[in-house]
Amino acid sequence: MRNWNWRRIATITVVTALAAAGLVFWSVIDPAHAYAATALAAALSILWSATDATTDDPEWPQLFVVARAGGRHDVSDLGWSVFGRDGHVTDRVVRRIRALAADRLRAHGVDPSDPDSEPDAERLLGARVVRQLKSRQPPTARTVQTWLDAIERLGAAPTTEENRA
Repeated sequence: MRNWNWRRIATITVVTALAAAGLVFWSVIDPAHAYAATALAAALSILWSATDATTDDPEWPQLFVVARAGGRHDVSDLGWSVFGRDGHVTDRVVRRIRALAADRLRAHGVDPSDPDSEPDAERLLGARVVRQLKSRQPPTARTVQTWLDAIERLGAAPTTEENRA
């Protein structure tokens, strides 16, 4: 015979009967519906008690994947992290591009944190790109492409004869 949880069945049935009796007392429902609601609650609690799972859920086997740096997972994560729900480029990517631009400008002898060196930054990257990089408005993909093109055109730090020695 099944291991019925009679305490659960009785509790649910009594609570439902009391609630139905209260609704009948205040003329919210008629007695026939109160009896039907109590019978339905009793039947559902019996069903719940009869189907109560007593065994633990089996666990899915864990697959261990060796992730290599720069592998497929990194590319996928980067691809998903570029655009937000609004279609604009996320702050994470914008911060990385700003840091890249700052590093390239420093390599060319321009301090991006110094307001007096802004004309030099505009000469190297372009006034529009510098203005957009300083803006807090989320950029579109086309804007980011313009930024990356300007940074790429900037190239590596210029070399002089003194740097080679």
